[in-house]
Amino acid sequence: MGNDEYKDRIEQARQELNRMAIEYGMNDLRVLRQSVKLDALLNEYTDCLTDKDDQLY
Repeated sequence: MGNDEYKDRIEQARQELNRMAIEYGMNDLRVLRQSVKLDALLNEYTDCLTDKDDQLY
């Protein structure tokens, strides 16, 4: 997956998290699950960037 695709997916997940937090409240299980999904995407993106940096050396 390319950087732009990661960024798009991260932004969509972030917007969905914000929408759900407003609708259901921060402690709702659905909101917490969406937060975990966003965290996973951010971790994948960071790993992807780190892997590319490692390949330069």
